[in-house]
Amino acid sequence: MSEIDYSLDPVYPEPNVYPPRWNFDNEKAWQLYRRAKREQWDEEDINWDRVREIASGLDRKQRLAIAYWWSLLSNFDNATPVFAHAVIKGFEHHLDTAVRGILTTITYDENRHNMVCGLAIDSMMRGFPFQFKPQDELERKAMLNVEWTWYNGARYWKAYLEAYKKYTLDVLFTSFMMGEAAATTVFTTMSRGAKLEEFSKAFRNTAVDETRHYAFTHLIMTQGASRMNDEQKKLVTKQVRAGFVFLSLITYRPPKEFWKLPPWFEEVNERMEDLARSAGFYIPDLKEKKEAWRTAVIRVGSTLARYGVKMPSFPELGITGEEVEVSEEDFVPIF
Repeated sequence: MSEIDYSLDPVYPEPNVYPPRWNFDNEKAWQLYRRAKREQWDEEDINWDRVREIASGLDRKQRLAIAYWWSLLSNFDNATPVFAHAVIKGFEHHLDTAVRGILTTITYDENRHNMVCGLAIDSMMRGFPFQFKPQDELERKAMLNVEWTWYNGARYWKAYLEAYKKYTLDVLFTSFMMGEAAATTVFTTMSRGAKLEEFSKAFRNTAVDETRHYAFTHLIMTQGASRMNDEQKKLVTKQVRAGFVFLSLITYRPPKEFWKLPPWFEEVNERMEDLARSAGFYIPDLKEKKEAWRTAVIRVGSTLARYGVKMPSFPELGITGEEVEVSEEDFVPIF
């Protein structure tokens, strides 16, 4: 066993979160970090007693439909471990201090979003879906829709962990652009259309978070694109498509790529959405969803084009672009 020469600087094992390092010269990132701290909100400020009171005036199917929608959303808002993992990787790779700080705030944001999903489900249909006893075929299929959606989330988690072995951090973080752009539009629309004030407040606050998350992905793109080679840019193109494929389940229609769902999924999902709307729970119709995605595509596309990154094709939206194949092996769905 060799002797340690303490007169020399130690050689640190890699990757590692040590030694701690700080830098304070990335002013745009620091501005966003400060903004994230200012814009924090508390899910317990939503009057959940009022939500339960409203639920008591709805019929069973309406309550189920609203709980169902929040359950689907939770598949995407169960992202706390996603960003917690990103925080660890950010420290291991010694990213800018402010960037690491921003990642910690996104982790906290996602935990809050997940809490809102759970509280909404609990207020509308306690115990759904695992302690739920369906009374007819529609209810049984709705319950299974949720469980199979979560099963796909489990597949996502495995793919996400593997992605860090294949992709650089800037490519991974930039890949979140599409999802955040779409989420900003969807939640803003839902906050304006909701007749249930407490849900309107939740959507409004969530939209503020998603707007900030989009700003983070934009920052990573603008500060990292110049260092991306052609292969990395192609990966971003592919992951932008993956973002659409993954989030379309709740924000549009689930494409055939990636998703493994019951054959009745779309029919039952449309029925649940109609029931939720009848209770005053605003869900954009298909035309509005399509327009929201087109807006997101234009927004993201204009940013990517500045840095020589091609937008993928979106035939579902009637938008042409780079034809990319997102296979099961290299699919990294994005929250």
